[in-house]
Amino acid sequence: MRWFRVLFVLLIVAGFGLTWYLLRPQNRLVWQTFTPTVIALEQAEVANPGRGLYQWRGQTMICPSELISNRERYDRWTWAELEPSENDYDWREIHELLDTAEQKGQRVWLGLGASAGPSNNGPFLPNYLQQPEFGASFEGDWYPNYNHPFVQARLEALLAAFVAEFAGDQRILGVQMRSYGRYGEGYLPWNADKNHVMWASESTARWLVDAWHTHLGPHFLLSIPLSNNPVFYYAMTKQPYWSITRDALGMPEQMANIDQLIQSDIMVDGQAIGPLVAERWKVAPIFSEMIGEYGERDYSGQFLAAQTQVISYHISYVSNGNFAQPYRESPWDFWRDPVNCPEQTSKWTNADTQNFIMAGKLAGYRYAPTTIKLAIDNQQLQIESTWQNAGVAPIYERWPLIWQLRDATQAVVWQAESSLDLRQILPTQAYEHRQQFEHFDLPVGEYELRLIAPAINHYVQPLQLAIEGQLDDGSYRIGILSIR
Repeated sequence: MRWFRVLFVLLIVAGFGLTWYLLRPQNRLVWQTFTPTVIALEQAEVANPGRGLYQWRGQTMICPSELISNRERYDRWTWAELEPSENDYDWREIHELLDTAEQKGQRVWLGLGASAGPSNNGPFLPNYLQQPEFGASFEGDWYPNYNHPFVQARLEALLAAFVAEFAGDQRILGVQMRSYGRYGEGYLPWNADKNHVMWASESTARWLVDAWHTHLGPHFLLSIPLSNNPVFYYAMTKQPYWSITRDALGMPEQMANIDQLIQSDIMVDGQAIGPLVAERWKVAPIFSEMIGEYGERDYSGQFLAAQTQVISYHISYVSNGNFAQPYRESPWDFWRDPVNCPEQTSKWTNADTQNFIMAGKLAGYRYAPTTIKLAIDNQQLQIESTWQNAGVAPIYERWPLIWQLRDATQAVVWQAESSLDLRQILPTQAYEHRQQFEHFDLPVGEYELRLIAPAINHYVQPLQLAIEGQLDDGSYRIGILSIR
């Protein structure tokens, strides 16, 4: 019976051992959680490049500081201004604009080569091209014949000269194609005879887009005014993707043209144009300017309309200028002092101001990490973060995010780039990101966790997140990480 007692004792010991193993605490990670304070839309503007209100053509902007994103500016030139005579190019005004913008930490959108418009605004085409074989007049405006080989060659020469002058200049963010239509806005007079030389043939429409795409596409973001013609349709099929410019923000009848194109059944090279227009905001910015209409019509609803249109069409850029009646009437002077932006008497109501503030705040992106969790295990640092985009569109440039740990002297003792791509965070959805950093080894102690999106060149400032706690160097103090 001795062997039975031994076996019984062994079973009891084994049982206790099994019980101990089951009840032993599991080797779980210990997480530290941080919840940054999000800046609500009702608070001050979070000014950033690639979004919000931009300075329109050097006009004095509406002046309250919360209205001014002021990270970009825009201006445009006619073909005649850029090439006063054949092969004689004048880039001085563009250089002056770029230098001024650099001093303010701005980047620039340029509208190039407008080739048709009212003669009282000066010639749109160089005089050497205003000859009967190269174009024709209609209701006082001269239109180029882009179907003519010489006119095509001269436009390509203009584009090549621009690239030779400005390629690599990071102060230029984007270029608008303004070669086609009245004011370069893509539309032609509805009552013009279809035999008039202003109308581009199907092959000419493709040549025009390809010329811009080939010359400028490798260097700059391209944008094209939205219009109902083969030039615009074909541009929508090109990659890298073209941005869309839509004028007349605040005017429902004009903005509805976007919906008409989205709902159309137009096909180009087997691609449906409607979905390409509808989804464009996900990959390239929607650029807009305010109505700018003249005449007797009262456009006092333009600011509330602009706010709703920014949301509906996922607009990134809103012009702080080019306003319509009654806000362009005396005593308001749009050109008084664009540098100092003095306060002026205007017909804006408080509701107008609030609506336009919100249009600017909503435009583009508005990123915030809502929770950040960290855990350390076996020389590995794991970070889990949840993000939101309270704007209407993403950012369109790859902007790095850097995690940092600083010691008591504020020295950076560890840092690493996040693999998070902000371009993937679309509006109205929580975005979860996880990343593991190997070979993490710091002494026991407390460290300050910071997050920074550093400037991508010396023309811009670090990216602002929609959370509190940004410091002078652009970084954000998230909290204290304790390593035990």
